[in-house]
Amino acid sequence: MSGLVTWELKHMLKNILGFLVFWELVQLPGVAIWFSESIPPKTRVLLVTAIVSLLFFAVIANFLKKLGMEYAEIGVKLPQKSELTKYFFLLFSGTVACLLWAWGYLGVFKILLPAEYARLAVLKSTGYLQFLSDWGKAGGFYGTAALWCGMLLLVAAEELAFRGLIFNYIQRESSFNKALLWSSALFAVVHLNVYNFPVSFVLGLILTLLYVRSGGLAVPISVHLAYNLSLVYFGKYLH
Repeated sequence: MSGLVTWELKHMLKNILGFLVFWELVQLPGVAIWFSESIPPKTRVLLVTAIVSLLFFAVIANFLKKLGMEYAEIGVKLPQKSELTKYFFLLFSGTVACLLWAWGYLGVFKILLPAEYARLAVLKSTGYLQFLSDWGKAGGFYGTAALWCGMLLLVAAEELAFRGLIFNYIQRESSFNKALLWSSALFAVVHLNVYNFPVSFVLGLILTLLYVRSGGLAVPISVHLAYNLSLVYFGKYLH
């Protein structure tokens, strides 16, 4: 019996590791495009958004098929009319909870590690997300559309991956508590920022609970999108 459990655990870990490896690898074409200085920056942003998003969705579709899971099973559905009140309540409360947690964490971080906080605060990223954010905040139809559409695609891919696929797969093979903790931890790990790990981990917990409470991906996608856009437009007030 223990041998069977060990084999099942190893099989589950192998599948999850394989998914995460592909998840990181498909971002390499985006990195290559972003550093192709012969392409205008705005064109690069659009290409990175389109190509990486498509590759993310392709990886998700491949692993859903491999694991014998359906899109309906992982919560890909629109909320029913009778659920709209609950939907908007969860959207509002979930977004507020995420922003309050980020604000509280940054406040504690600033108090406990003021020198490190100051060093990180003055760093300005020159990467894809920073350019996309700056373009969106600058106003104008194209910048705003690029920001909102880009964020929606990336957020939808992350929610499909970590709340839909990984959470459900671990819960199917193990238990709810392990699925909640591990899917949230893996969500934090792939963001590759040790200082933001607590923020991303708790966000993962909140988004997973919203997913379970709402019974679908529409709420966590909406909350995740609202949170990210709030950081873009109002992030300076969190520091």
